[in-house]
Amino acid sequence: MVHVFSSWGDGRLIPHPVRWTGCGIGLLLLLAGAPGLGAQGTPAGTQIITTAQVTYQSQNGESFTAVSNAVVMVVGQVGGVDLDPPGASTADPGVTVSFAHTLRNIGNGTDSFTVAAASRAGWPVRVYLDQNGNGAKDTGEPLASAPIAIASGAIARLVLETDVPALASVRGTTDTLRLFGASQFDPAATDTVVDLLQVRTVGVVVALVKDVDRSSATTGDVLTYTVRYSATGSGTATNFQIVDPIPLGTTYVPGTLRVNGAVVTDSPGDDAGAFDAVLKRVLVTLASLAGGENGAITFQVRVGP
Repeated sequence: MVHVFSSWGDGRLIPHPVRWTGCGIGLLLLLAGAPGLGAQGTPAGTQIITTAQVTYQSQNGESFTAVSNAVVMVVGQVGGVDLDPPGASTADPGVTVSFAHTLRNIGNGTDSFTVAAASRAGWPVRVYLDQNGNGAKDTGEPLASAPIAIASGAIARLVLETDVPALASVRGTTDTLRLFGASQFDPAATDTVVDLLQVRTVGVVVALVKDVDRSSATTGDVLTYTVRYSATGSGTATNFQIVDPIPLGTTYVPGTLRVNGAVVTDSPGDDAGAFDAVLKRVLVTLASLAGGENGAITFQVRVGP
C-alpha cells in the first residue's frame, strides 16, 4: 500500500492510503513497456522515468488528483551484429577474388567486434578493413585482425579476399566462403554471411593454323592464303573475329575472300567478311563459335604493287 496526497484549499496536504489495483499497476506497466522503449532500440544508459496518477472524488463531491513517486529504469546494453551482403563471383584459377561486406552494430551501445573467415575448399582467405569504403582492398589498408570498435547503428566496411589455386584441377569447382562476426560485449551475438565462388570450366579454346599455297614467288605471282580455325571445349566463343594483315610487299586481290568456301564481299557490315583498305587487313567476324566447330577462310594477294 502507498499513500497519495490531496490538498485542502488552504494548501495543507492530506495523505490518503491508496491500494494499487489492476488499473494503477496496469498503467505503470503500460508506460514501462511503451513502444520504442525496448533496450534493443534505446541507447544503453537511457533513463526511463514513469509515474502513475489517480483521480477520485471525496465524500463531499470534490475531485482530487494525485501523482505517484517516479520510477526510474536504466536501459542496459545489448549486443547485436549484422553482416551483409552475401556475394557471388566467377573466376579463373590463379587469381585473387574479393567480396565487399558491411558489419553493422545493431546493439544499443558502442561495441567491439571480431571477424574471421574460412573457405570450405581450404583456400587462403583474408579480411581487410576497407577504410575508404570503395569495396576493394587498397594498398596500406590493414587486416581486420584486431577487434573493431563501432558505435551503435554505425558500420565498418570490410573486404574478404581469397586466392584461387593456379591448378587446372579446380576448374568447374565451387567454393563457399563464410565471414563470421561476433560482439565482444555479448559473445552470443553473432552473424555470418556466405559468399559463393564459382571457378570457370575450361570453356572454349580457339586455335588458328595459317598456310600459303606456295613456298616461293616472284613479282606478279598470286598467293592463296588459308586460315583454319577450330574450337574445343564445352563453351561457346562470342564476338569471334579473325584479323589477318596483308603481308608486306603484296597487294590484296579484290573479291577473293571466302569463308568456309562461300563468297563474301570486301565491304564491312553486309556479311561475315571485309577488307580494310586503310589498314590493309582481312577481317572475318562470326556471332559465335561453339566447341567442336571449325572452319576456314581464304583470300589471295599479288606479290608486288
